[in-house]
Amino acid sequence: MSERLMVKRIRGQALVEVALTLPLLLLLILGAMDFGRMFYTKIILTNAAREGANYLSRNYHDTDFINVAKTAIKNEANSSGITVVDSEITIIDCCTMGNSIEVKVEKNVDLLFDNFLQSMGLLNGPVKVGGVVRMVAQ
Repeated sequence: MSERLMVKRIRGQALVEVALTLPLLLLLILGAMDFGRMFYTKIILTNAAREGANYLSRNYHDTDFINVAKTAIKNEANSSGITVVDSEITIIDCCTMGNSIEVKVEKNVDLLFDNFLQSMGLLNGPVKVGGVVRMVAQ
């Protein structure tokens, strides 16, 4: 076999190997990006819930304290690029001195592979990510 023919065969083999492994590699990279987006969103929502719980634990005696706390939560999330609406915020056991206040912020995150994972039966829809913080009213 000539040296020239051998080089062509090696190039063809390398091209086939790349064609077979590239989709798997892209799937892994994009899956890691999805996981990172979910983790980032969870951190942002936990920080926003902490901001609301902190406000409520100190200012529960003010007038209109619930709406001010929700505004603080939304502002904290918006400053990091996550939009939160009132329906995604839950405030539980508010507001008696000495009792714990629970603030929960939940949001649906659409994944890059949402349709693929649903067709495989691994997901039923968008993934719900949230953060929960408890603080004692002082």
